[in-house]
Amino acid sequence: MRKFLVTIQFNGKNYGGWQRNDNAKTIQGEVEKALLSLFGESVEATGASRTDAGVSAHAYPFCFSVDTKLPADRVAFKLNRFLPKDIQAFSSQEVSADFDLRASVKSKTYQYLLYCSPTLLPLLNRDAYHVKTPLDIESMKTGASYLVGKNDLTAFSSKGGDERSHIKTVYSASVESDGELIKITVTASGFPYNGVRIIAGTLLLVGQTSNPDLIRDLLFSRDRSKAGLTLPPKALTLIKTEINT
Repeated sequence: MRKFLVTIQFNGKNYGGWQRNDNAKTIQGEVEKALLSLFGESVEATGASRTDAGVSAHAYPFCFSVDTKLPADRVAFKLNRFLPKDIQAFSSQEVSADFDLRASVKSKTYQYLLYCSPTLLPLLNRDAYHVKTPLDIESMKTGASYLVGKNDLTAFSSKGGDERSHIKTVYSASVESDGELIKITVTASGFPYNGVRIIAGTLLLVGQTSNPDLIRDLLFSRDRSKAGLTLPPKALTLIKTEINT
C-alpha cells in the first residue's frame, strides 16, 4: 500500500464544497469517482480542509492510499483522464504511510474579490461581489492590518463550525485595488467557519463607513452581531495551502 499527495485546481461554483454530501455534487465525490475509475477499487480521498459550497481553489491538496505500481509523478496525469474539466490535478508525489495531511497544514491563503461599479458588470460578476458605491480603500487596508497576529476570531465566525478554538494566527492580510477590482487576501493558520467571507464582509463595511477601528473593536469584543455580512461564496478562492511534507 502506497500513499500519495495530489494537488488539484477546481472551479467550485457548481459543487457543494469539498466534503462528500449525499445531497449535492462535491469535489471529494468527483475525485473518488475518478480514483475508482483509475485504480478499479473504492479509494477514500482525504482533503486538507473543508470548503464551502461554491468556493474555488487554485491549489488544493488531498491524500489517498492504494496498492499500485504507477509512478508517483504520473498519478496526476492519469487521474485527469477521469476528472471533470472543472477539476484537474497538476501535481502528485508519494508520501510516507503515516503522513497526516490535516495535521501538516501550516497555513491557508484565501482571496475574496469585490468590484465597485454603479452597474453590474457581467464578466466581473462571475467571480466577484458587486458593490455599487466607491469604498475607502485606505481604511480597508488599515483595518486588514489589525487582523495580523494571534487573535480570537470569534466575531468572524458562523454557528455550525466544528473548530475547538477560534484563536488563529493571521500571518498577513491585505487589500489591493486594481481599477474596479478589489482583492482581499488573508493568510492564516486556519479560519473559523465562514471566517474569510465574514472578514471580507466586515472589511467591506469598513470601506463603506471609513472606520478601520471596527476590526480592532471586534477582535476585542468577539461580537459577531457587529461584524459585516457573510458574503456569497462565488467570490472566494483558496489560493494555496502550505504543508509540511
